[in-house]
Amino acid sequence: MNANVISPEQRLFVGVIVNAAQEAAGVPRIGHERRTIKESARAWFSNGGDDFRIVCELAGLEPRDVRKRVLAYVDRVEHDPAALVKVKRTNMPARHRDVSIPDVARRAGVSPTTVSNVIHDRWNVTPGTRARVLGAIEAAGYRHHVH
Repeated sequence: MNANVISPEQRLFVGVIVNAAQEAAGVPRIGHERRTIKESARAWFSNGGDDFRIVCELAGLEPRDVRKRVLAYVDRVEHDPAALVKVKRTNMPARHRDVSIPDVARRAGVSPTTVSNVIHDRWNVTPGTRARVLGAIEAAGYRHHVH
């Protein structure tokens, strides 16, 4: 069996950890008070109680390492909101989960329209913004798909 393959159960618990990490970083949930969820999720990682430890173990992860990495990520997002990573959950095959224009826009700190304008060489985009978008395109590995 491939050591990199995880069971569906492990994938479920990794998803619980990823969801909580996003909430601790401030990704909003529809119909919930963002501040309360953010504080509660961060406390879940900080306190490292039994439920946190059990979820990490069921995910096949070391709780101390998860706590350290997630809290470092949350601190990074607090200082640089562009570092926020939104995980898209999908059952589509990996070949369909390419980097999107909104992904590039978040990385560059601009709107998706600005990214599109740079890709299609439209409108007046300042040289600095154009360079930032092109850098984000390269860093993210974005490939333009012609339909």
